[in-house]
Amino acid sequence: MKVTLSARVALLAAGILWAGFWCPRVARAASIYVPYNGEKTTWHDGFERYDYLLDEASFAITPFERPDSEKFAVGGPPKGQRRCIVVVPKQAAPGHPWSWQGCYWDHEPQAEVELLRRGFHIAFITPDPGKQWDAWYAWLTEKHGLSKKPAFVGMSRGGVNEYDWTTANPDKVSCIYADNPAIRPEALAKLGELAQNDVALLNICGSADSLLPRNTLAIENRYQELRGRITVMIKDGHAHHPHSLKNPKVIADWIEQHMLPARGMRPEFTVEKFIENLAVGKSRSARQSRRAAPARVRQEQPVVQRSNEGG
Repeated sequence: MKVTLSARVALLAAGILWAGFWCPRVARAASIYVPYNGEKTTWHDGFERYDYLLDEASFAITPFERPDSEKFAVGGPPKGQRRCIVVVPKQAAPGHPWSWQGCYWDHEPQAEVELLRRGFHIAFITPDPGKQWDAWYAWLTEKHGLSKKPAFVGMSRGGVNEYDWTTANPDKVSCIYADNPAIRPEALAKLGELAQNDVALLNICGSADSLLPRNTLAIENRYQELRGRITVMIKDGHAHHPHSLKNPKVIADWIEQHMLPARGMRPEFTVEKFIENLAVGKSRSARQSRRAAPARVRQEQPVVQRSNEGG
C-alpha cells in the first residue's frame, strides 16, 4: 500500500506538533504515563519543576525557560499567554494522583510539598478559569496520563477559582480543599453538581475571618442540605492569614483519603480521630453525627468543628 505525499506531510506535521508543543484539538488520551520535557528546574525539597506557556487563543502548550529571579515563585505571563507549572514527585503514586493549585502559586505550599512526598504531582495555571484551564487539564490527563480526577487546592481568591471550575466540571475532580475561601453566588447555586458526583469538601477558615459566615458556613449549610461530604475546620482566634497549617499532615491525609468516591466504604476520617490527633496534651473527642457539635480548642493548630462523614 502506497503512502501519498499528503499523508507523509500530515504524519511529519503530527510528529513536529507532538515534539514541540501540544494542541488539544489533535490530542488523544494517553494510555500510560508520559514524562515531561522542556526546561527543568527544582522546587522545594529538590522536586523537579517544569514550566510552560499556554497560548490563550490556540491553547498550544510550549516549554518555557523561566528567569532564575523567580526562585520558587512564578512571574506574570507574556500577553496572550498563561504560565503553567508541573512539579513531579520522585516516585509517582499508583494512579498518578495530582493536586491543582487554584491561585497564589508557592504561597504556604507545605501541604503540596507533603503531597509530593506521597507521590502526587502538583500543577498550576495562571487564573482565571475558562477554556484555557480546560486545555491545561486535557494536556495533563490526555497527553501525560495523570488521574482524571485531581484534588483542588485554593486559598482566598483561589477558592473562587476552584469552585468556579469544579462546579462547571464536577466529573473532573475528586475533592476540594478550600482555605479561607470565597465563592461566587453562581457557584454556590451549583454545589449540587459536586454533591451528585460525590466530591468531598474540606474548608479551613479562621474564626475571625469575615469570609467565614458569608462563604464557608454558607457552603457547609448548603452541602449539608445536599447530603454531600464536607469537613469544616476552624482556626480559633485567627483571621484571614496565615493560610494552611504549620503541620500539613492533616490536610495531606484528608486529600489522600478522599481521592476515591465514598460509595462502598467511607474514608477512615472522622471528627473524633482528628480531634485526638490535634489536641494539645489531653485528647478530646466529639460525637459523630450529620451535624456534629462545635469543638474548638485555642491552639496553634485548628480542630475539626463539624464533619458529616462516618467511619
